[in-house]
Amino acid sequence: MALPKFISEEIEVKFADKPGLPQSFIWRGKEYKISEIKGVQRFVDFRKPWWRRRHRDYFLVKTEAGETFEIYFHRGPGRQYWVLFKAYQEEPQGNNESPF
Repeated sequence: MALPKFISEEIEVKFADKPGLPQSFIWRGKEYKISEIKGVQRFVDFRKPWWRRRHRDYFLVKTEAGETFEIYFHRGPGRQYWVLFKAYQEEPQGNNESPF
């Protein structure tokens, strides 16, 4: 696959229909159109009491420009928001293993 670069910045995500899958996201003023969702993973942190658990849905996405990003939706508790978690840069060896 690629070497990940940790970003962890809040982003705005756009949808064709809600509820539904993300169609694009805006990061640092630029819109990235999603051409493919390569993987989805759900995470719940059960180490905390139910009212403080983190619930996140991770998406490994490829943009129309060929870039690969990992984004997630933080859905509780409290405020709900999207984060650009990682950006993947191509490895010289061309390792094709998915992080999911």
